[in-house]
Amino acid sequence: MFFIFGIGPKTIKTDSGQFHCPVCKTFATYIIQQQRQYFSLFFIRLIPLSKPKYGHVECQNCGTKMPMSVLQNTR
Repeated sequence: MFFIFGIGPKTIKTDSGQFHCPVCKTFATYIIQQQRQYFSLFFIRLIPLSKPKYGHVECQNCGTKMPMSVLQNTR
């Protein structure tokens, strides 16, 4: 018998909105993403192995990933 298994991350979108991006200096849309490690069998994620990691903000204009504190500074 042949089994293909492993551990890998899965990224999910948790929130979105608009902010002033400090990198591209524009008013852009952002998404907040979180990652979690999963056990996979035959490339299907089955069992979560960790709690969701603290999210990061990704600017949809320039694609830069930044810490969550960026949102607190722009409000």
